[in-house]
Amino acid sequence: MAGSDIDKKTRTDEILKAAQEAFARHGYKKTTIEDIADRLGMVKSALYYYYRNKQELFVAVIEHEVILFFENIRALLDDGAGTEEKLVIYSRQSYKLHHDFHNLYNLTVDDLFQNYEGLIRVRNKFYGKNMTLLAEILGSGRRAAGMDISRAARLFLYTLGGIFQGYEIEKKAVPDEELESFVTIFCGGLYR
Repeated sequence: MAGSDIDKKTRTDEILKAAQEAFARHGYKKTTIEDIADRLGMVKSALYYYYRNKQELFVAVIEHEVILFFENIRALLDDGAGTEEKLVIYSRQSYKLHHDFHNLYNLTVDDLFQNYEGLIRVRNKFYGKNMTLLAEILGSGRRAAGMDISRAARLFLYTLGGIFQGYEIEKKAVPDEELESFVTIFCGGLYR
């Protein structure tokens, strides 16, 4: 990689970190490009060299967090644990990301619609990567005859999301025991 490419990547990483901190501190709506540029000690126009506007920068921050999520979770899963243990690790890390994301940005409906296309693109990539990872986890364990790994991965992902949303509506944290019970029931069935 050429020196200027390394410099650009380093600067991009610095911008994403500063933007993430600004969005976390002030929320999406109150954060300005000037806030982010000030954190970096650069002029606003220099920031536009990297990102056209605040919306594009916000979506880039979310994409970066998704990349970090998968790097982190893959490292945690590489220890050779069994399928159930990997699913518990996956569930805990997914909940942490879900919880941190909602608390971090306090997005309003207007914020979501303002960034709708970019966030949908990130969501679809995130969904696809989750499906691939879950299929790998589920495919690595012993399987019931005729099990459709893709369908099982999708059901796991949707059910886990429902657990997160149910507790979020109740304004409660998801207990670890709940995630462990879910994985046990999912893997072994209700009446083992």
